[in-house]
Amino acid sequence: MKKRFQKMLAAGLAVLTAVSLAACGGDNGKAEGDNKPAGGDAFVYVPEFVDLGEIRMSNPIYEGGKLYYSSWSYDEETGASKNPVFRYDPETGNAEELPMWKDAGENANPQAIAVDEDGNIYIAWLRAVWDENDNYHQEATLAKYDPSGSTVFQKDLTEELTVDGQDRYIQRIAVDSEGMICLIFEDSISVYDGEGSSQGNISLDISWIDSVFRGNDGKIYITYYNWNGSEGGRVAVEVDIPGKKLGASHKIPENAETVTAGPEKSFLMSDRTQLLMFDPETETSEKLLDWLDCNVNGDYVEIVGTVADGRLMAVTRDWGTDKTEIVYLTKTKASEVAQKEEIVIGTMTMDQELRAAAVEFNKKNEKYHVSVKEYYDYNSDMEYSDAITNMNNDITSKNGPDILALNSGQIDIAQLAEKGVFEDLGSFLEKSSTFSRDSFVESVLRGYTYDNVLIAVPKTFQISAVAAKTSQVGDKMGWSLEDIMNFAAEHPNAELMEYVTQSEMMGVLLTFNQNAFIDWEKGTCNFDTAEFRKILEFSASFPEEYDYDEERENTPTRLAAGKLLLYTDSINNCRDIQVAEAMFNEPVTYIGFPTADGSVGCVMNGGGAYGILSKSKNKDGAWEFIESYLNGEDTIFSWGFPSMKEKLEAQIEEAMEVNYLKDENGEIVKDENGDPIITGMGGFGYDDWEYTYHPCTEEEMATLRELIDVAQPMPASDNEVLSIIQEEAAPYYKGQKSLDEVVNTIQSRVSMYVGENS
Repeated sequence: MKKRFQKMLAAGLAVLTAVSLAACGGDNGKAEGDNKPAGGDAFVYVPEFVDLGEIRMSNPIYEGGKLYYSSWSYDEETGASKNPVFRYDPETGNAEELPMWKDAGENANPQAIAVDEDGNIYIAWLRAVWDENDNYHQEATLAKYDPSGSTVFQKDLTEELTVDGQDRYIQRIAVDSEGMICLIFEDSISVYDGEGSSQGNISLDISWIDSVFRGNDGKIYITYYNWNGSEGGRVAVEVDIPGKKLGASHKIPENAETVTAGPEKSFLMSDRTQLLMFDPETETSEKLLDWLDCNVNGDYVEIVGTVADGRLMAVTRDWGTDKTEIVYLTKTKASEVAQKEEIVIGTMTMDQELRAAAVEFNKKNEKYHVSVKEYYDYNSDMEYSDAITNMNNDITSKNGPDILALNSGQIDIAQLAEKGVFEDLGSFLEKSSTFSRDSFVESVLRGYTYDNVLIAVPKTFQISAVAAKTSQVGDKMGWSLEDIMNFAAEHPNAELMEYVTQSEMMGVLLTFNQNAFIDWEKGTCNFDTAEFRKILEFSASFPEEYDYDEERENTPTRLAAGKLLLYTDSINNCRDIQVAEAMFNEPVTYIGFPTADGSVGCVMNGGGAYGILSKSKNKDGAWEFIESYLNGEDTIFSWGFPSMKEKLEAQIEEAMEVNYLKDENGEIVKDENGDPIITGMGGFGYDDWEYTYHPCTEEEMATLRELIDVAQPMPASDNEVLSIIQEEAAPYYKGQKSLDEVVNTIQSRVSMYVGENS
């Protein structure tokens, strides 16, 4: 079944820390030896971290070895907020609050900050103002301050916020080496001299500016995406201030997100994975380092730059915790850096959670270092099928990754498990001092167990199931393909599922059932049966395309009125269990997706699932990462229910808590009917329909537990088989071929495909 295996894969910081033992370098495409010192030793970059704590940093600027930023804070006792500007000196560890915020006016916030070569500070302030009729508008001021924070000038910019009746947005501010100030809007650049006098405007036709910086030549550059046809792409463009126009344009890498001045005339460019040095004259880039190898989360990089002593630097901010760091990167001989054992994680694409987990592990672990191999690059011309092939070749070779990410819906986990690709994680759980099998929700482990081999333990999971009125389908979960067809026939004047076309209904009916018609072991299929004929006939009753009517009633109204019969519910947290019943406005049954045997078709979508490959040369190190990841704190990237029992039970308990609104004396506040007011619930909205959650009940949590218990990962479908079916079914839907003709063609084509790939 080697071909089958290949085909199914195609379907399926105030203290300076010690120097990390990890270091980072880059394959920059130079001839061998170009990135090596005398003696032939390669260079790497060694990181040092300065922890700035939780500072809610905005508008960061690194100039003259100091970090400038604004930081918003709110005093709950007084109800007052402030957003002053700070100057942080890494050498002293002192964050100095500069005085200009106090003079900027009530409700003033720095919209953009720039610093010139002499340390003068330029700020575009926005100020919220309410008139006597409680009407809101904004006022703007451009101000220049000397290095001590004393005002040099202030200029009212309020009139610039509106042009021809259209509100404008101040995106950035920059100052060149001559002291000329560029205030950048989406449609123009307003230029001022060092005294605040207007020097005219430069017209723009740009929706958004990515970066603004002063190059080492003293000129201002902006980067943005140019949508101009064949000449389009991401560009860095010189601002020609004397000529009042945009000057020379340079094509830069498509994924460059943060761009600033680099050594000499170069630009430094950061994306989520690497730091590049770009030569504007030749429009070529050189990879300096990989962020992950430097224990830096590329998603968190706010700015990059160079230090006077030759080091590189980056400022990072964790979006979830607001923890901010300055990272200094020193170019060092690789032979001078202690090396760790390498653990490689293979994934189609690296998501934000994996990147954050890898960085966290690498910072703490003294023995192992995790690197990530991405098989698919969205920024390249690579076909997805080629990436799958490359991954497959690695898995079956001796040089494959140690860990495989199993979150891609294109990966058929069952087929991989059948080939003995994965190590049994059950044996690691037995030896673990951190976890046991009983630490996790049993159905989650059961869903990822194949032939008694536990191939993964997802960190989180979500539930998807089809709901219907209990009065119409009864109170028992689960139904067959014939059941759903009969149900639709019993309600001929109602819509079965919202916005579902012929091809989409075919997909729904085969969600759990494609392999009911295929025996991959024997290399046979049976799409010429009466059951599959019924599926074709039923799918044909749906529209070829859906005509969306903006005037039609919203989904909850149609569900409650019986005009729409089924609702596919995605349950990501405990209170989501209330939504379906609220929409139908009566008790519901999670009947599920139809299955061939009538069992419950409830989908479990696992998140953060990683399997250890049996061919890994470092299984203990691989497990150490997985164990660390599962035991780590939940982040803003963790979505859904936790697979750990203790955390799930804590979530359920919290959802059932009743919190009452209290006054300043701690007394419970009651409504006009004398009932205590419950607070902290939140709600759910659908078009013009709104629902306010209530504390979850024991009955609701019993339903949730039942769904969790029966849920299972969705069986991966072979995309080629589904493609054949959809392609050959189209002429039948359009009345161009008979049912017999189409069934025979599907049977013939799929039989050939299955025979070749079994």
